[in-house]
Amino acid sequence: MASEPPARSGILPPDGVPWPPQPPDRSGDGSGGAPAGGQVDWSVPTPARRPDDADVADWRAMPVDVPPGYHGSSSAPPAPAPRLDAWSVVAFVCALVGAVPLTWALPVLSVLAVPFGLAGRRNCQLDPTLRGRLLATAAVVIGVATVAAVGVLLATGHLSIGTGSG
Repeated sequence: MASEPPARSGILPPDGVPWPPQPPDRSGDGSGGAPAGGQVDWSVPTPARRPDDADVADWRAMPVDVPPGYHGSSSAPPAPAPRLDAWSVVAFVCALVGAVPLTWALPVLSVLAVPFGLAGRRNCQLDPTLRGRLLATAAVVIGVATVAAVGVLLATGHLSIGTGSG
């Protein structure tokens, strides 16, 4: 029965190797470089050297194992595409349709565009995966401008509510 090589545990040293690593044996007598008493003087710095069995020229290019699903790994799922907020879209459509002069006799859509746009802006602010804040802002601006225009036309007598334009 052939013995299997010791299993490796990721970036840790091979199983069975003492941790922390002992200083390299420089004495040549097999004592690991330790003095006769077995105590190592750790105050004397040992020069850093590259291990003899290192196969990576630069440690920055060394591959690192990451758990499955870790952001940036090859096994990570793709990031979800940003979604468009429904309130923003509804507000923008209401504002555009409400800005058509034929609908000014009953400006319900322009009035509804304002709270829908504010709800869309709030949703986009609270959830960073949602898009549509600019649509919601445009809907609020268009809705307010249309309601103001209808108000001016009503005040001057050029428009009457519910009877059509004229």
